[in-house]
Amino acid sequence: MQIDFLANVLGGEGPLHSLLIVLALLGMVLAVLIWAMEFSGWTISRHGFVRNNVPWNSTTIALIAISAAIYIAGRPIQFQFIPGIGGFNPTLSLAPIFAVLFGLPGAIGVTFSMPIGDAISGALTLGSVAGFLSHTFVTWLPYKMVRTPDFKIPAAVASYYLWSIIVGPVIHAIVIPGWLDFTHVVPTAVAWGGVTPAILLNHGLTSAVVAAILMPILYPVVKARGLYWKDRYLPADQQPEPRKSVPSARPA
Repeated sequence: MQIDFLANVLGGEGPLHSLLIVLALLGMVLAVLIWAMEFSGWTISRHGFVRNNVPWNSTTIALIAISAAIYIAGRPIQFQFIPGIGGFNPTLSLAPIFAVLFGLPGAIGVTFSMPIGDAISGALTLGSVAGFLSHTFVTWLPYKMVRTPDFKIPAAVASYYLWSIIVGPVIHAIVIPGWLDFTHVVPTAVAWGGVTPAILLNHGLTSAVVAAILMPILYPVVKARGLYWKDRYLPADQQPEPRKSVPSARPA
């Protein structure tokens, strides 16, 4: 499947094409900085850089491993549009769900499963670099920006769809095609006319449907078992302030 209109608009010669390539490369650099920050124990918030307070214990490692394993296991379940590059894969729609429910461990598991899955399947290429780093925007962004996965709250649904279905996938759909185009892994027309719609289908349209079904089911289960990330750790700027003890009055 290739949409010639997208190929001509996004990949055609002109300032827009050059701008998208620059944005794609900047996105990859930003992704590297984000993971360097998080793995060093820090995160960014409205108060600047604060400790991310992620406990590197058995639960954290298990959540990373489970998220990665599910994502890797679902990779072969797809209908190829572009041989060796991409197609329709419903498993990809799980990325923001894991990140929003499990926080940083879910985001790490999904993001870093990309090169692992490609290596296992023997498909590790230059495109895997973009797939790995670009997944940052469909995992880390929802983890940071979606306030709650409680779909009983209309504002929560709006927040999830904004960051997980619109913003993250749009950035994702610029970084991967831009990198593939820049490195000449695939022709320009294929990068923007084939890869871009495949990403928007998997991480946008399909994800919108899957989230509406799975999130109301999974969130109560995760919450009840104490695995929801905001119940396990919070960035330093969100920690509750300790109560000040009031001295008791001494009898006269």
